[in-house]
Amino acid sequence: MAAISLNHPAVESYIVYSAILALKLLAMALLTAFSRITRGVYANPEDAKMSKGKVKFDDQVVERVRRGHLNDLENIPAFWVLGALYLTTNPAAAWATLLFRAFTAGRVLHTIVYCVVPLPQPARAFAFFVPYLVNMYMGWQIVLYYITAFTSDPVWKSFMVHSSVLAVKVLVMAPLTARYRYKKKVFANPEDIALGGGKGMLKYDDPDVERVRRAHLNDLENIPVFWVLGALYLTTDPSPNLAVWLFRTFTVGRILHTIVMAVRPVRQPARAIAYQVSNTVTWFMGIKVIMHYFSAL
Repeated sequence: MAAISLNHPAVESYIVYSAILALKLLAMALLTAFSRITRGVYANPEDAKMSKGKVKFDDQVVERVRRGHLNDLENIPAFWVLGALYLTTNPAAAWATLLFRAFTAGRVLHTIVYCVVPLPQPARAFAFFVPYLVNMYMGWQIVLYYITAFTSDPVWKSFMVHSSVLAVKVLVMAPLTARYRYKKKVFANPEDIALGGGKGMLKYDDPDVERVRRAHLNDLENIPVFWVLGALYLTTDPSPNLAVWLFRTFTVGRILHTIVMAVRPVRQPARAIAYQVSNTVTWFMGIKVIMHYFSAL
């Protein structure tokens, strides 16, 4: 693992672009609120009463912004993790900076052409895939660099490898959702119908698409927690063998969860077991961290 200095140009670039992306993510909440207020539609009765609007859950403008926000949540946290781990592989500063810059520009453009001034496809597709490929590239490079994690310095390197695999796994859920949308010709945006050859329809409740989206959301509810608790758990000086097996078990559990839920659905309790195995790992690490640092309370 390469030593990291805060004065290194690539590290400074990562910090700047990560901060920009964090502010961009926060701005999406304001954009959603602006859309609700200007259209007079709200999700909660108290908000509607205060602004003399109405409760409505399917306003197309508001839902478009919310989908843009969710798309950020599906991609930007993965960049924060992969970008930080990528720096430990000692990349060329100019190349790393270019990757960070391309990712940030792509995410900003994605929001503009999706939520601010919607443009016909493939504008949004291009804006999505540039950052997406940056994330996939960094993830692949990290795995290749730390492929010897299980024989040399196993704990930290194992965490890096499994964190990268999980980040890539989260990213793969987007193409899986797209696959079902195009297979069944059901889309969430009018411009996507044109990209699909003009055949299809707007539909927001297709059971197969929604199943994949629920699996994707389940990843977002669990994997970032693993990144945080896993890193904190390593500061407690755990048994190397135990730590490696915990990381490995969590990763396998999350992959199996997606397979039995979204790829080839299997009847319960298959999904429950896959979920609970990973969930138990994160609970165990969280409790160990609290016990180790309890005196700080």
